[in-house]
Amino acid sequence: MNKTLLVCLLLVSYNSHSQIGEGQKFCEESKIGNYFPVTSYNFNKKIFWYKTFYYEVKKGTKIINGKTYTEFEQEWEDKRISLLYFREENGVIYQYNQDTKEESIRYSINFKEGDKWETADGKDHYKIISFTGELRTPYCIYKNLLVIEAKVSYGNFKFYYFRGHGYIGATKDDKLVSCVTPER
Repeated sequence: MNKTLLVCLLLVSYNSHSQIGEGQKFCEESKIGNYFPVTSYNFNKKIFWYKTFYYEVKKGTKIINGKTYTEFEQEWEDKRISLLYFREENGVIYQYNQDTKEESIRYSINFKEGDKWETADGKDHYKIISFTGELRTPYCIYKNLLVIEAKVSYGNFKFYYFRGHGYIGATKDDKLVSCVTPER
């Protein structure tokens, strides 16, 4: 009896945490939205990164150099806070770098497989690998993913984005190093 009750509670708990937005399930592709939802993003994420994690929360907007950015806060397990600033204009997602005081392209709806670009300071390099990528995490087997190869200051990765959800994971040398979790 107690085991049955525990299993039922776990299933209810998992289902309530698995829903991202109204009617949207954690492992299911959204039929609306894009791979990099900035303005429509209205949910919080817990993201594992190697042996730690962070919570990512949309905080609101901030005007920088006359442009309106959506501010995202990443609170790491050790309580350290990182802030990210994104804006969307004509299907292009821009990220503002607080250190260099420059804006760089993060994604464009016009990108095709094989397209390459770099950050404004020339330090980070990106390439569209696929729009039909797959990623297996402990929680889901995702399909139809945007896969971006990233050669950044902290290593070379493949970042995975799911339509309507945004970032859902990363690999390094084909090993999973990051993923979203339905846990809160």
